[in-house]
Amino acid sequence: MSKNEALLTCDGCPGQCCRHVATEIDEPVCKRDYDHIRWYLLHKNVFVFVDQNGDWFLEFATDCEQLDDAHCCTIYEKRPRICRQYGEQEHEVCEYLSEDAPYIYRFHSAEEFEAYLAQKGIDWRWKNRKLKQQ
Repeated sequence: MSKNEALLTCDGCPGQCCRHVATEIDEPVCKRDYDHIRWYLLHKNVFVFVDQNGDWFLEFATDCEQLDDAHCCTIYEKRPRICRQYGEQEHEVCEYLSEDAPYIYRFHSAEEFEAYLAQKGIDWRWKNRKLKQQ
């Protein structure tokens, strides 16, 4: 896709790809992992999602500081490589243009994640252990 084509496809977009940072995390498999995800979800503007490939991500809802009021990049010519790759090579996964949701699951709270675990029959709770008296 040429630069002009990329600009045209972004026309009218609210800058969804510029409003969060997501980093891949390991799929949770044990109580420690479940507890970490619950902890992430107890923070403001932090989400966890599973993409269409089954990969798990930790997402921080935060606007890029280079996004202007018209949802345009103010450093387009010198934007980071990841931005260039998203707009040029991964066009088919663009949240704005796609008809499908970019994720299978998206957890907004610890309670949502706990309900998901309960539905899957996963025991995520730690056992309370009394401290040994000396």
